[in-house]
Amino acid sequence: MQSNCLKALLILSCLSAGPALAEKADRDQLLNITAGDAKWDQIKKVTVLTGNVVAIQGTMTIKSDQAWMTEDDKGNQTLVSHGKPVTFRQRADPDANGVVKWIDAQADRVDYTTQTHQAVLTGNARVKKGDDFVKGEVITYNTVTQIVESIGGTSNNANNGRVNIIITPNKTNASAPAASGKKP
Repeated sequence: MQSNCLKALLILSCLSAGPALAEKADRDQLLNITAGDAKWDQIKKVTVLTGNVVAIQGTMTIKSDQAWMTEDDKGNQTLVSHGKPVTFRQRADPDANGVVKWIDAQADRVDYTTQTHQAVLTGNARVKKGDDFVKGEVITYNTVTQIVESIGGTSNNANNGRVNIIITPNKTNASAPAASGKKP
């Protein structure tokens, strides 16, 4: 049982690890943002984007109805995106076996701040990596500590106030014969 709990925690870490497990090469790519309208206040360091906002950086694509970006005097940045839903898609770096999977996430709102390294997906939040999946009302992920928290929400939401996690069996372990305890 402890092994399954540990595996569930590891899967949750992998699922929501967009910035940490996402393709590292994307960080060095140009960020291209398109929107119906944009207002950039250079003095207040606030950018407001509305109307089919699409941000692309390497293999990462984020789509939302609107987004606000701010920067404080220390250079800390915050991005808040709203949509029905906000979607995120990015290719992950290959795993130890060289397998490449895609990270897909969506929520009604996504907040990310560079100061706390926290990404918070709120409202019908779901994250999928390969065949593994987590769904809850709120999913919080720290990109440095790789700690994930998922909250089910109220009993009025589609999840009935519960978190839902689907973990695909490890094919190499699942196909191995069970040890009988007998020596050959």
